[in-house]
Amino acid sequence: METKPSAEKQDLLDRYAYRFGPMRLRTMQHLCLDVFETERSGCYSKDIDGKKYLDALSVQGIFNLGRRHPVIVEAMKKAVDHLDIGNNFFMSEERLIFAEKLAETTPGDINCFFFSSTGSEAVDLAIKIARGYTSRPGIISANECYHGITGYALSTNGNPDYTVPFGPMMPGFSRVPYGDIDALQSEISDETAAVIFEPMISEAGLLLPPDDYFAKVRELCDKNDSLMIIDEVVTGLGRTGKFWAIEHYEGVVPDIMVSGKGLTAGMYPMAATMFTEDVSDFFLAYPFSHYSSTAGSDIGCVVSAAMIDVINRPEFLEAVNEKGALLAKGYEELLTLFPDVLESYVQIGLNTALLLDDPSGGFRMNRYLGEEGVFALLSTNNTAAIRIQPPLIISNEEIGKILDALHVSLKKLSLK
Repeated sequence: METKPSAEKQDLLDRYAYRFGPMRLRTMQHLCLDVFETERSGCYSKDIDGKKYLDALSVQGIFNLGRRHPVIVEAMKKAVDHLDIGNNFFMSEERLIFAEKLAETTPGDINCFFFSSTGSEAVDLAIKIARGYTSRPGIISANECYHGITGYALSTNGNPDYTVPFGPMMPGFSRVPYGDIDALQSEISDETAAVIFEPMISEAGLLLPPDDYFAKVRELCDKNDSLMIIDEVVTGLGRTGKFWAIEHYEGVVPDIMVSGKGLTAGMYPMAATMFTEDVSDFFLAYPFSHYSSTAGSDIGCVVSAAMIDVINRPEFLEAVNEKGALLAKGYEELLTLFPDVLESYVQIGLNTALLLDDPSGGFRMNRYLGEEGVFALLSTNNTAAIRIQPPLIISNEEIGKILDALHVSLKKLSLK
C-alpha cells in the first residue's frame, strides 16, 4: 500500500518538480526513487520521512565503500584542514602520490595519467588522445555500450534515448555487436584510431564476451596500429573481485584505460584517463592540449588515494568474491522458485544482474524493490534486467536482506 508523503516531503516534491521538471519527478516516483536522503551510513540511507533504504546499486560504483566510510571521511577531514582544490597551473604532491598509487594497480606499462571529474570527461580525453596519437578519426564501440553523455563519449552510444534529441552525432564513430570478433574485424580499418569497450556491459544486463574476445581485440588492434581503450568506470576498483575487470582476461594490456565513479570514494568527484608510456608521447608535442581548471584537485586526490589503500588488498578482493558467490547461491534458489519470470542471472564478483522474461520487467522490479526498502536500478539498455551491485563492504546479513526483497519482488512480478 502506497504511503502518502508528509507535508514536509510533499513540499520538497512540488519544489523539485518546478525546478527540475515534472516528468523527471514522475519517472522517479514510478521507479520508487522519489527519496530525499537525510542520514547515510555504510550500506544504508534514510528518506526524509524516515524510511530506511538498503543500497543494492552503489550508483554503479560510486559507493563501492558504502556511505561515508570512516577511513575516507577521516582522510577528507585532514585534507580540508590544510588543502583546497589546488592551483592547476602549479604542480601538486597530492596529485603525484595518487598517480603513483594508481600506477601500482594498473596492468602492463599503463603508468601515465590525467585526472578529471567524471567518467564522461575521462572517456572524451581517451578518444582525443587516440585521435591525436594516431592521426586517424575512426572510433569503434559496441552497439550495447554506455560510455557517457558528453561530446565524444555520447557519440559512441547506440541507445537512441541518449542520442536522438542531440543529433547528428560526431562523424567518425561506428559500432559493432559486443563480443563479435568477426564484426570487429570487418569494421576496423586504416582509418580506425581506437576501439573502446567495457570489459563487461552493465547497462545491457551485464553482457560478458567470449573468454578469448579481448585477446583477439588486442591482436586486431596491433595488426592495424589502432589503440585499445578499456572503460573501467563501472567495472574497476574491485567490483568484479579483481582490482580491474580486464584482469579477468589474462595477458591483455590496453593502451588506454578509463576509471571514474568509485575513484570518488563517494566523497569527491574524481575520474582518470590512464595510458601507456608509449601513448604519452603524444603530449611531448602537445603538452597543454587538454586542461581542466578544477579536476584532479588536491583534496580529491587525497580521498582517492585513501580509497585505493582500502580496496587494494588481497583479503578485501577475496571477500568480494565470497559475497558474490553468496548472491549467486541466492539467485539459484530464486530461479527454482520463479522460473516463469526469472530467466537467468549473471554474476562476477559483486557485479550482478537478474535477467527477466518480461521485456519491461526491470521497471516493475525497480519499484517493487523500492517498496521493500532496497535501492536497485534496471539496465537502461536492457529493460528486462535489474542490476544488483551493492557496496563492496556489504555484510552477509545485508545480502540476505537483498535476497529476501528479491523474493518478494519476483513474487509480485509473477502475479502480474
